[in-house]
Amino acid sequence: MRRFQNRHIIAMLVLLFFAPGCRVNPATGQKQLVVISEKQEIAIGRQAAGGLEKHFDGKVSNTQLQEYVRSVGGKVAKAADRKMPYEFTLLASDVPNAFALPGGKVYITAGLMKKMENERQLAAVLGHEIGHVCALHNVHAMQRQWGAKILLKLAQYALEGEYASAAQTATEYSTKFLNLRYSRKDEYQADELGIRYMSRAGYNPCGMIELMEILLKQGKGKEKGKESSFFELFQSHPLTRKRIEQVREHISLNYHQHLPPRPDPHADRYLKMRLLLTATLKGEKL
Repeated sequence: MRRFQNRHIIAMLVLLFFAPGCRVNPATGQKQLVVISEKQEIAIGRQAAGGLEKHFDGKVSNTQLQEYVRSVGGKVAKAADRKMPYEFTLLASDVPNAFALPGGKVYITAGLMKKMENERQLAAVLGHEIGHVCALHNVHAMQRQWGAKILLKLAQYALEGEYASAAQTATEYSTKFLNLRYSRKDEYQADELGIRYMSRAGYNPCGMIELMEILLKQGKGKEKGKESSFFELFQSHPLTRKRIEQVREHISLNYHQHLPPRPDPHADRYLKMRLLLTATLKGEKL
C-alpha cells in the first residue's frame, strides 16, 4: 500500500513538473503535453542531423537537385500551420525513405525520389513529413520511447536554459531517431495535414494517393528476400490499403474540386530532376 502511495506521489509530482508544457497545437487544435521547449526541439534536431545524414550516405552532391527539393519543400512549408526553420535535404541512400527531425529538418532519400513520377508526389512526401513536425509527432514519440530519465534531463536543461547541454545529451541518442515509431493515428493525421499543406501550396492533393499506390505496389512486388530496400520506409511509415482508402475518402470529402485529377503540370520538370539524380549518383553528366 505504501509503495502504491509513493508511486502516486511521484506521478503527481511529475505531472506538476510538466504542467507548464501543456499547450494547444495550431495544426491539430489539440491540447498537448510537451516537456521540451521549441528552442530546445530545434537544437535537438540540429545536433542529431549529422549522424543521420551519415547513416543515409550523406547529402546528394548536386546543388541543382538540392535546390529543387528545397524549393518544393519551401512552398509546402509556407502553407504549414506551424512556423519553424524548415530545411529540406536530399540524401544519397538508395533505401526509399523520408523522415523529419524535431525542429523542422526534413529528409528524402534518392531511393524514394527515384520511385516517384511527378512533383505533386514529392510535395505529398514532404507535406506528410511537415505534418509530423506540425503535430509534434516526433517529439511525442521521443517522450514515449526515450523514457523518463532522458526526458527529465531535457526538461531540467530547458528550465535552466541550458539548450546546448540538452542537445548534447540528445546526440547520444541520435541513432534512436531511426527507431522512433508513429502510431496509426499519427500517420493518418500526418496524411491529412500533408494534404492540407500541399493543397494550399497549389498542388493537387491526389498526389498523396498516387504516392501511396506506387509505394504499396512496389513494396508488394518485391521478390522474397529482396524487400530490404523498402523495410525502413514501411517500418517507420506503414502503408495499408485501409490507410490509402482513408486518404482517398478525405480528399473526396474535402477537396472534391481536384477530382478527377488532371496531369501534373510540373511532371516534366520532375522527370528531368529524376534523370539528373540518376546521373549524379553514377558520377555522370547530363
